[in-house]
Amino acid sequence: MPAYHPHRHVARISIVVLLTALLLILFTAAAAAQEGDITRGSQIYDANCAVCHGAEGQGRLGLNLSSDFPALDPNAFVQSVVEQGIAGTAMPPWSQAHGGPLTDQEIADVSAFVVSLSGGRSPMAPTATPLPVTPVPTVPGVSGDPSTGHVLFVENCAMCHGDQGQGRVGANLNKAFASINPQQFVRATVATGISGTAMPAWSQANGGPLSDAEIDDISAYIISLQAAQPAQATATPAPSEATDSGGTNWLLILLLLLLVVALIVLVIWFSGRKTPES
Repeated sequence: MPAYHPHRHVARISIVVLLTALLLILFTAAAAAQEGDITRGSQIYDANCAVCHGAEGQGRLGLNLSSDFPALDPNAFVQSVVEQGIAGTAMPPWSQAHGGPLTDQEIADVSAFVVSLSGGRSPMAPTATPLPVTPVPTVPGVSGDPSTGHVLFVENCAMCHGDQGQGRVGANLNKAFASINPQQFVRATVATGISGTAMPAWSQANGGPLSDAEIDDISAYIISLQAAQPAQATATPAPSEATDSGGTNWLLILLLLLLVVALIVLVIWFSGRKTPES
C-alpha cells in the first residue's frame, strides 16, 4: 500500500489554492478592462459627443441623453450605439472596429459617463474650458471672419473632421472643392447638411444651433485651410483623446496567463513525481 506523504498533499493543495486565486485575478482584470471610468469618459464625451448632445447631455443636434434609456442594460445599449452608430442618421460609428477613432476602453468610459447623465452631470466631470481665438489669415474674396470661424470649427466640427480639417469620422476638408464658388458650396453644406449621412444641418433655419453669420465664419475658416500658412498647422490642439488603459490591462492579463500556464505545469509535475517510500 502506498505511503501517505503529508508534505506532498499540502504542496498540491497550496498550488491549487494559488492557481484559483490567480484565475480570480485574471477574470477580475478582464472585467475591469471593459468597465468604464466616468471621469475619463467625461473628457472623451466633451471632446467628441458634447457638440451634438450638449455638455449636460440635454441634446443639441443629437438626442437628449440626460434621461433614462429604455433598455434592460443601459450601459450595453449605449456601448452598442456608440460602437456601431445608427445608419442613415447623424450618429456615426465611433469604434475602431467600425472605422472610428475610439478604442474599446474609451467607448466603455464614455458609455459609463453617458449612462451617469440620467442623474445630472457629476461634479467629478468638469466641463471643457472655452478655447481662445487664434488669428487666421483672411482669404481674398471670402466673406466672414476665419479667426472666429476657427473657434466655431473646433467647437462644432473638429470632432468629426479633425482639428485642421484632415478628416476623422467625417470627410477630409483640407482640399479643394469641386465648385465654381467653394465658399457658397461649403456654406450650403454646413447650413442644410447632407441627407442620409452623418452630416447634420447646422443652420437655425434648418433646426441647428448656428446663425447665418456663424456659418459664414466657419465656411471662411474651411476655405482658409486650402491656403493655410505652415505656422497655422499647430495653432490649436486636436480634441483630447483619453489615454488607452486597455493596453495595460491586457498586458496584465497576458502575464497572468503565463503564470497560470506555469502553475499548471507545476501541478502536472508534482502529480507525476514519485516520492521515495518510507
